[in-house]
Amino acid sequence: MWLASEAPERVERLVLCCSSASFDPDAYRARPVREHGVAEVAGAALERWFTPEFRRSHPDVLEWAGQMLRETPPEGYAACCEAISGADLAGRLGGIRVPTLVIAGAEDPAAPPGRSESIRDSVPDARLEVLSPAAHLANVERPEAMTGAILDHLQAVVREET
Repeated sequence: MWLASEAPERVERLVLCCSSASFDPDAYRARPVREHGVAEVAGAALERWFTPEFRRSHPDVLEWAGQMLRETPPEGYAACCEAISGADLAGRLGGIRVPTLVIAGAEDPAAPPGRSESIRDSVPDARLEVLSPAAHLANVERPEAMTGAILDHLQAVVREET
């Protein structure tokens, strides 16, 4: 969002997946991660990332994601929490001048669909695709649907060039 509004000549089309123009201050997660490691927040993160049904029916994916989290360097994870804590790009959305696809997970507690609707309503020429069931990692829960939506959106660039 920042790049598309700050350097529009560098962006032809934009896809925003399970995102938000603003994030609640959540730097509070940085301290426990620095003190105890990423394992301290991994369980809660996995609950935000995947719907309950997906967690029950895909234990292999849950194990993969959990391992990835636990192996993340604590300082890197904590710094990311601090970097997005309180971020607010809402004022830049009207400056985005490229066709934009916003994809949301219907059950995403980290970036709820209402935030995606706000992006869609603020960005000229934006459209919203809500995937259900899907939480924050909709690309993992619904890979075919997400990939299809992205390819459809980007295919227009290929058609314009030919």
